[in-house]
Amino acid sequence: MSSPLMTSRDRAGYRWAIRAMRLAGLLAILASVSGARPHPGGRGLPLVITLALAAASVGWIGWLLAEGHARLITSALAVMALSGGLLGAVTPHSAAIAVAAVAALAAGGTLRVDLSIAIAVTAALALAIGTLAVGGPAVMLGYLGVIGAGLCAGFIRLGYTQRADQAEQLLAETQRARTAEAHAAALAERTRIAREIHDILAHSLGALSMQLEAAQALLTASPAHETDPAVAKALRCVERSGQLTREGLTETRRAVLALREDTALLPQMLAALAASRTDNEHDQQAAILTVHTRGTARRLEPDATLALYRTAQEAVTNAAKHAPGQPVTLELDYTADHVTLTATNPLPNKTTPRPLGASGAGYGLTGLRERAELAGGTLTTQAVDNTWSLCVTIPT
Repeated sequence: MSSPLMTSRDRAGYRWAIRAMRLAGLLAILASVSGARPHPGGRGLPLVITLALAAASVGWIGWLLAEGHARLITSALAVMALSGGLLGAVTPHSAAIAVAAVAALAAGGTLRVDLSIAIAVTAALALAIGTLAVGGPAVMLGYLGVIGAGLCAGFIRLGYTQRADQAEQLLAETQRARTAEAHAAALAERTRIAREIHDILAHSLGALSMQLEAAQALLTASPAHETDPAVAKALRCVERSGQLTREGLTETRRAVLALREDTALLPQMLAALAASRTDNEHDQQAAILTVHTRGTARRLEPDATLALYRTAQEAVTNAAKHAPGQPVTLELDYTADHVTLTATNPLPNKTTPRPLGASGAGYGLTGLRERAELAGGTLTTQAVDNTWSLCVTIPT
């Protein structure tokens, strides 16, 4: 179903239709004056008709072309009022009085009240003085009512236009208020979710981290960890569990910040990710991570920042699973209208052992693609020249 609202193209067509109608009105008046008696000519009263008709045509055309220019419109309507009133007096058997009536109508519908009244009075005075000068019948003064009717119609049109503008402005303000209300509601919900994550998950992970640290301290203090391989292995598991717990706390805080729209700049987050991989001396599968940034870093929408960061994390994780020991390079490129993150790593030999290759559910890339699409971006993967590449682009 088509929308009942007028589009910009419809408005342009409407304006051109109005201009065509006004031009057709001018041509009709010219034909009427040319066919009435007395005819336009080069001497005496016919010369006056010719000059007045020319002035009326110039004023009418100026009115058509001066849309949006108040001074030009005022001048054009004044010329139309003066020449139209005079034409109405000297060519009583034509439609020339319509020039003065249209001038009054247009003035009443577009100009200030004092200017529109002045233009209507000018037309009336020109009609009255012209009628007295040529000795026309007193009934011609009835044309004054035509001019007055045009002015009143202009005032009515002005009131309608003002009410329509006010209604349109009110509608726009209402839409803005609804948008702001929806945005505020979304922010409130995000804040609530962030608070729940912080209060439940972060506190639980914090307590777990403290318990693991206590267990690590007890195992370290026990002499058995140096002589009993099982105790030494348990100590390493506790250390690894503590590290994973601390990383989980960091990710939880980052998710809370994203929900609260208070994220750090992405290059800083990637640098912290690279540093955490470098410091992870217990993980022999950890890849060497290098980050390169091009362009001027700027703050992005929280969803975009999180999608790009999760892409970097997934790239590092995939490298550890399927290309253990291979370096990972992250290239972050800021342009005027989008941000692109490209992660690359060399592919390993077929004989390279992959102890973590079967871990995970296999939905990492699917989740990243969904994140990118939710942020308005795209994600692509490819293997070229023995190099695996993962690229996500998000508009800004």
